[in-house]
Amino acid sequence: MTTLIKNAKIIVGDGSFIENGNILFDKDKILKIGKEEYKADKVIDGTGKTVLPGFIDCHVHAGFIPFPWTDEEVKNQDEITVAMRAVSQAKSFFKSGITTIRSVGSGHDVDVRLRELIKKGEIQAPRIFAAGRPICITSGHCCDIGIEVDTVGEALKAARTLCKKKVDWIKLMPTSGVIGVGPSTNVQLSNEQIKAICDVGRAFDTPTCAHIMNYNALIECVEAGLTCVEHGYDMDDKVANMMVDKGTWYIPTAVVTLYESMYMDESNPMKEKAAQAQIRVRNALKVAISNNVKMAVGTDSGCPYTNPDTYAFAKELYLYTISGMSEMDTLVCATKKGAELLGIDDIVGTLEEGKIADIVVINGDPLQDINNTKNVEYTYRGGELVYKSLN
Repeated sequence: MTTLIKNAKIIVGDGSFIENGNILFDKDKILKIGKEEYKADKVIDGTGKTVLPGFIDCHVHAGFIPFPWTDEEVKNQDEITVAMRAVSQAKSFFKSGITTIRSVGSGHDVDVRLRELIKKGEIQAPRIFAAGRPICITSGHCCDIGIEVDTVGEALKAARTLCKKKVDWIKLMPTSGVIGVGPSTNVQLSNEQIKAICDVGRAFDTPTCAHIMNYNALIECVEAGLTCVEHGYDMDDKVANMMVDKGTWYIPTAVVTLYESMYMDESNPMKEKAAQAQIRVRNALKVAISNNVKMAVGTDSGCPYTNPDTYAFAKELYLYTISGMSEMDTLVCATKKGAELLGIDDIVGTLEEGKIADIVVINGDPLQDINNTKNVEYTYRGGELVYKSLN
């Protein structure tokens, strides 16, 4: 069956758009795009709407416990429960127009298994790029779901084990975080461990990403050849220029600490840690934008309050625009750049004839107000309607 969306603003994803355009697609690919009239089995009037490539969230945690949680729940996460949570959470991303996600840390490697079921068509959810369990120190950040290492040898074995399981990315935890004991600036993995893990990634042709909330750890990771920096607090012009020279990617995830600082109870010690972290990441975001660091979009979904019901993806885009990035460039980050980071820009990320029909339709014009990206009316994954708003 063919579907036609007509008379809509079409944002291609490469920085261009078509006013009052038409797009024709089926379950295999985008067939036609332009201003010409096309015949179709189903026609949708796109007047007042904007059509974009499916959004790509490059930082989520499949299977995380919904907040608030207890210490007992965190310590006792059985594989079946984590897997069921991961499936439910993955399906919910369609509500935000997200058709591809990168899972950067899941207990029991459930994201790796979920990835395969989605590929087979057994589960209808966004395509997943999976990192499995993150690598951390004993009792370090995300130790409850991660592979704990305390020596260089253990770090090498952990990274190689993940590659054996065919993860798409290797995730490491060089520093502590807002969630957990102590300040979020503590360095945990050693420089030697970081380098060893990045070396394994290169040897197995597997990209690496790291949770970084400390300046020294940030420099060490970039120098080690890390593929992508997550959070990247305390970034300055020096580090930003290093990242540009080395081609290092950046995913700020600014929304997570914003929401934590806004919505957490005053008695929760994480609230103040999040507030301080928000100041630092917002500055890092501005530095990255002004220095033209390669960026895509991630929400840290799975952490407190960052889910489709809170419009976390749209809010992350808003934070880009108030930090110096144009609305159009922000939408390119949310689509084409995400596809480039994941190595799938030949099939998705832009609306072009022959590409897979991952399409989101929103009410309003995000070039006039980026907040309109939360007004998702339709989401198509591979040409199939997977979400329709009830409004």
